[in-house]
Amino acid sequence: MQYNELLSKFKLLSGVLKQPDNTEMDERLARLSKLIDEKIPDTLKKNAPPEYYELYTDFKALYGQFRNFVLYDELIGRNVVALGGGFSSGKSSFLNALDGENALPTDISPSTAVPTFIVNGEKHYAFGVNIFDAKIPIELRDIPKISHGFGEVRDENGELAAESVTLGHVIKSIFLASPKQSYTNLAFVDTPGFSKPDSDTYSAQTDEYISRSQLNSSSYIMLFVQADAGTLKDEDIRFIQSLRTETPKLFIVSKADVKSEHELNDIVAHIKSQLTLCGIAFMDVLTFSRNKPTEYDAKIIREILGIWNKAHEAPQFSRNFKKPFIHCREFYEKEIESERRRLEQLNISLTKLSGEEDETIAPLRKLVQSIQKDIAKLKAVSDELKELNREFFSELKNVCDKIGINMQEPSEADMYDDIPDPLKLLRDYKHAKGIKTNPETPELLKEAFSGAVPALDKTAGGSAHRDIVVQLLRSHCKVDKDKIHINDAVDTADAFKYGIQRLTGVLKKLNEEAMP
Repeated sequence: MQYNELLSKFKLLSGVLKQPDNTEMDERLARLSKLIDEKIPDTLKKNAPPEYYELYTDFKALYGQFRNFVLYDELIGRNVVALGGGFSSGKSSFLNALDGENALPTDISPSTAVPTFIVNGEKHYAFGVNIFDAKIPIELRDIPKISHGFGEVRDENGELAAESVTLGHVIKSIFLASPKQSYTNLAFVDTPGFSKPDSDTYSAQTDEYISRSQLNSSSYIMLFVQADAGTLKDEDIRFIQSLRTETPKLFIVSKADVKSEHELNDIVAHIKSQLTLCGIAFMDVLTFSRNKPTEYDAKIIREILGIWNKAHEAPQFSRNFKKPFIHCREFYEKEIESERRRLEQLNISLTKLSGEEDETIAPLRKLVQSIQKDIAKLKAVSDELKELNREFFSELKNVCDKIGINMQEPSEADMYDDIPDPLKLLRDYKHAKGIKTNPETPELLKEAFSGAVPALDKTAGGSAHRDIVVQLLRSHCKVDKDKIHINDAVDTADAFKYGIQRLTGVLKKLNEEAMP
């Protein structure tokens, strides 16, 4: 191996392992990182909510995305579009084909092992952020080496003396600017494949975690499905269901040129049916081919990207950071209230048994003391959580003020604007009241509507029942595009939201009246 080649590899390795400069921003990020990595787990490691692990990992992933904005200020003000999908689903080649010319330099492609942000820039340049939060300039030619490996050494006889190593595990993100990425207000991020490939190098925990964190932290999501696959796998559906429901999702059937028009129509219809039946909200399912980038649904895709490019989405960091604090607070409040009720019932029992001998009531008194201690511990954790909430948002504001982002801690009143699930409300009410469904009801409905509604002639939950319901929806839910009015949809949504809020209030009142 030549001296210059060895020197180039050494410089790349030393750059990747660089430590950050001790700047004021580094110190502020370090304080935030310490809160997340140490203080929050230490506070909640005892008496943690059942969903704590999921909440905490999402929280850390969100912070990682926020850190990207801090370290790479060109992301500020841009809408992040995350490209997701299984391995070899066509997402990595999508940008190069979309506008008919490579958005990336020749022989350079995004690193599928490391989240790669691609933005519009006056010239091509790249840098990475390593595990120490240090910014590292990266030569364009070195990008493939980070994921595919470098450092292979052979002796004078051509025998392998040292195997290559990959550097993806020490690089958190890569940022690549290109004048050929024409959407000036969008930042595309290519994520690792989230479904298992035919390879022994796949790491489910690492790749799924990285992919989920980037998708959940984006403004919009584009999910790619291979046309030759023809369907979404069960594991893909489970992964998609784990993503934030409020983020708009556009599905792209890639490699469309391998199928006929009739086959494509069936594939699109099938995927739409899958998503609908699994309760996954989606904008549309469109087709695309890198080999024919101007055909299929390429025009519609460009129009959607154009709309996203003009949109001014306010960063949701503050709101999303607040959610786990509220969730944990509500958990502790419910636990404290539950323990208080137990304590009241025990005290009532002790009062009724006041004339009994000490041997009879001694165990009850010990139980009272135990519950009192549990309530005190829960209160202590709840108070520490309040202080953590205050400290975290104070540090967050300091960092945001430094980089010019106006980020205020949202009030809890602003956080309760999500529409409750009516079915869940009814199920919770039935459970609280001990109401059971009459097993004869489905048969009575089938008999009453027999012949009028064919879907009810089939067993609910079965494939035949499902197919007929889907057919009915498709035949009766077609709307002329010219008759769609945005304001009407908004008015209807507001009316529905108001109705659900009233229903929530009524159920809450009924529950309060029913409580002893």
